[in-house]
Amino acid sequence: MTHPICYELRIHIEDKNKDSLVEILHEFDEHNFVEGALDCDVEFEYDYDHISRDYYGELVRKVPVILYSEDLPHLQTLRSHLLIEALERKLSLTADQMILQPIADQNWRESWRASFKPIDIAGQFAILPPWENPENFPHPHKIVIDPGMAFGTGQHETTKLCLELLLECKPVPQSVFDVGTGSGILAIATAMLGSTEILGCDIDDNSVHIAEVNARDNNIHNARFVSTPISDIEESNFELVFANIQMRPLTKIFGDIVGHTRPGGTIIVSGILSTEIDDFCDLVKSHFAIVKKVVTLGHWSGIVCERPIIKKNEEI
Repeated sequence: MTHPICYELRIHIEDKNKDSLVEILHEFDEHNFVEGALDCDVEFEYDYDHISRDYYGELVRKVPVILYSEDLPHLQTLRSHLLIEALERKLSLTADQMILQPIADQNWRESWRASFKPIDIAGQFAILPPWENPENFPHPHKIVIDPGMAFGTGQHETTKLCLELLLECKPVPQSVFDVGTGSGILAIATAMLGSTEILGCDIDDNSVHIAEVNARDNNIHNARFVSTPISDIEESNFELVFANIQMRPLTKIFGDIVGHTRPGGTIIVSGILSTEIDDFCDLVKSHFAIVKKVVTLGHWSGIVCERPIIKKNEEI
C-alpha cells in the first residue's frame, strides 16, 4: 500500500518559550501538533513494570514542537507566519530553528502514536492514550486522554502538579470548579476520586466539546462543562477551584477565582513560572487569600492557596 507523502515542521525552540509558541499556534487555529513528545522515528521501548519512571523529564526537553501534514503549502505558509509573529512578540525564533522536511516513516498516522507514553501520577492515576489497554496498569484510576486534542493531556508539568496536589486534598472535596478546563482531565480526575459536583469552564468552544467527549469516554457523568467566562458563572461556594492558567490571564481573573471559592476552600494554581512566584504571592495577598504551599517541577510551579474564613471584626 502506498501512503501519501507526509511532511513535518520541526520547531526547535527553548523550553522556556515553548508555551508561548503553543499559544501562537492555537491563535492560528493549529491544534494537531506534538509538543514535548518523542520523535516518531525514535525507537523507545516502554517498560510497563516501571511506569513511574519520568520518561518526559528525561526526554521531552530534547524534542521540539512538531507539526505533521500532507499539505506542504500549508506548512510553508504557517512557517512564514510564525516567523513574523515571533518577531512581533520578540520571541527568540529564527528560520534556522524551523525545519520543514518529509518524514521517513510515511505511515505517520500510526507511527506518531509511539510518541506518547503512559504517565504515572503518584501511583494513583495512570494517564493513558486511547490505544493503551487500561488492564495493563495497576493504578486505581485510569484516565484515557487523546493526546493533541486540547491542552491538558498529562504530559505538561503544570497538569502533573495539579493532579499531585489534588491527591493531597483530604477529605476529597465534593464541589469542584475547573477554570480553563482544556481537555477536562482535572475535572475527570476529581470525579474518579469521588467529587460529586463538578463544573469546568473554558472560553474556547472546542476545548469544552473535547472535555465533554473525554468525560463521556471515561464514564464520567457528573461533570458539566460550559463555554463561559468565569465572570459569567453564577455558581459559587466551591470547595476546590483549579486554575491551570498562565500568569498573564490569571492576573485578570484571580479575583473571580477567589470569589467562587467558599471561605475555607482551596485553590490549586499552576501555570506559574518559578520566576513569577513572588508576583503571584502579591496577587494572592491583594485578593485577601493565603498561599499555603508551593511545589515546583521543571521551571513550573504548583501553588495551593486558601480563601480564609473571616470572622466578624477580624482582619487578615
